[in-house]
Amino acid sequence: MKQKKILIVFMVQAFIFNLTNVITPGYLNSLGVEKYYFGYFAAFWSLGMLISSPVWGALGDLYGRKKFAILGLIIYGLSQLVFFYSSNVAILSVMRIVSGIGVGAPVTLLLSHMIGSVSRSETGKYLALRMGFLTVGSTVAYKVSGYLGLVYQKELFLVQSLLSIFLIFIVIILIKEKKEPHCVLPKQFNMFSSIKHLKLLSKDNIIFLVSITLTTMTFVNIDKFIDLYVIDSGYDSLMLGNLKMVFGILTIIINLVVLPKMKKYLGSVYILQSIQIFMAIIALIVFSDSRLIIMLYTLFLLYVVLRAIFTTSEQLFLASKVSRKDMGLFMGLRQSFTCLGMVVGPIIGGHIYQTEPRNLFIFSVVCLLLSSTFLAYIQNDIKDYKQKNYVKA
Repeated sequence: MKQKKILIVFMVQAFIFNLTNVITPGYLNSLGVEKYYFGYFAAFWSLGMLISSPVWGALGDLYGRKKFAILGLIIYGLSQLVFFYSSNVAILSVMRIVSGIGVGAPVTLLLSHMIGSVSRSETGKYLALRMGFLTVGSTVAYKVSGYLGLVYQKELFLVQSLLSIFLIFIVIILIKEKKEPHCVLPKQFNMFSSIKHLKLLSKDNIIFLVSITLTTMTFVNIDKFIDLYVIDSGYDSLMLGNLKMVFGILTIIINLVVLPKMKKYLGSVYILQSIQIFMAIIALIVFSDSRLIIMLYTLFLLYVVLRAIFTTSEQLFLASKVSRKDMGLFMGLRQSFTCLGMVVGPIIGGHIYQTEPRNLFIFSVVCLLLSSTFLAYIQNDIKDYKQKNYVKA
């Protein structure tokens, strides 16, 4: 029961962090922002996470994760408060970075706390449950903001700021942590020194993380620009909210019902590679068809299912290769590679979308196929997996 309490935290966290996603495209349009800048706006948030995640992870391993998760939520809440009071694009851009820095703490540290609190045999189960509870929170957020976005936009940033205080109290009450530090880090540790820990990883793990960066570029571009694409196609925030709600409900079913029963099949590079290829084919078909809403409500649902399976399988693969005492640091590095894709992808994607929206989705397909190609290197050595050390002592 103690471990399951953190799932409630994940659900509330997802609701708060996703509350303004549906209204952001319309809000930026109201500020007169160019289409390409939407990509930068998404990238700034990821840049904050990219900078901060290894730092939060390492500090959490050394001094305790709970206190830094709370500090990150305070930073996030203050940044969203500035969003409510300011309409200056330059200030909002800086606050997106600050917001990402804050979010990097709970995203990295709460995941590390969960993995470190359960047995290895239960890791797959809890990763699937985590994704399910995250999706419940985000799905409700999409539905709520879809309705509210018809009347309110800027006000939702104030709501996010206030709700972050509520989340802090939930973390204080529900997250229990041992007082002793998890590991010892060098005294010279600073904002960028954790990147040096890449040398602790084997070549296969580094290749895997690069592959994840490319996959993330696909995921974030499709996730972010599908919102803008739907709005630009003449639909309102309510339609977008309903669409995201359907995606969310399907993901919930997959994560809470299907994936727990599939965990013994997850974590295979062969499975990951196969899923990437199928997702690339589906995305190419869906965004090449003029019947956007019909395709999104039909064939694209299979993409949603495959992505849910891929995400849990990828996390399970990495979690099984890392010692518990180094989990926070390693998950911070993983989050950095993920955020690198979340930074580079939208910046490139924004310029492509400005020229021709559909080419953005073709670019995303190419990134996914490149990622699959990187995984092919590891797949060639799959017979030797059990004999390899993925993190050197």
